[in-house]
Amino acid sequence: MSKEDRKKGPSLLTRIKNKLAGIYTTYHGEFIKIVWPGRPELIRKTITVAIISGLFGLYISVMDGLLAAAFTTLVGFLT
Repeated sequence: MSKEDRKKGPSLLTRIKNKLAGIYTTYHGEFIKIVWPGRPELIRKTITVAIISGLFGLYISVMDGLLAAAFTTLVGFLT
């Protein structure tokens, strides 16, 4: 089969451009559907996340201290 017999399709660059355009159109369409929170809701949720993160950090710190003390005591008994 010679080169003339093959059916010519779009070039690689054209196919890439079309694929990227399709991806952009899809993402843009989905991005428009996003409902952004208002300022009061954003502030309330930010404060909630900060408080929960602080409490979780405090919990981890206390548990770390208790486990460190327990292991120190255990090692003291074993030596």
